[in-house]
Amino acid sequence: MAEQSTRVTDDEVMKVILDHLVVRGVSAERIVRGATWKADLGIDSLDILTLTQELEDTFHVKIGEEDAIDLRTVGDAIDYIVRVSGGGAARTEGEGAHNA
Repeated sequence: MAEQSTRVTDDEVMKVILDHLVVRGVSAERIVRGATWKADLGIDSLDILTLTQELEDTFHVKIGEEDAIDLRTVGDAIDYIVRVSGGGAARTEGEGAHNA
């Protein structure tokens, strides 16, 4: 049981991303798994950098520069954080709901 409480879920990562981007003026409805940072959400490199730092601090992970470059969508970031935080395939119920 204790293991489950330490797993990071998709929803936890999405909440951090939502909170971060909504404060910067991005509409919550636009923040979905398939959304790309620049083309779909209109955030710049500095916003991406600060979001990356916030994800690292919140979930106690390190996102390497090469890995960060590969995180092109909201879903990429969620999947990466869940994976490196030890959550493995830890997804919320309703895994197929990608908010497309």
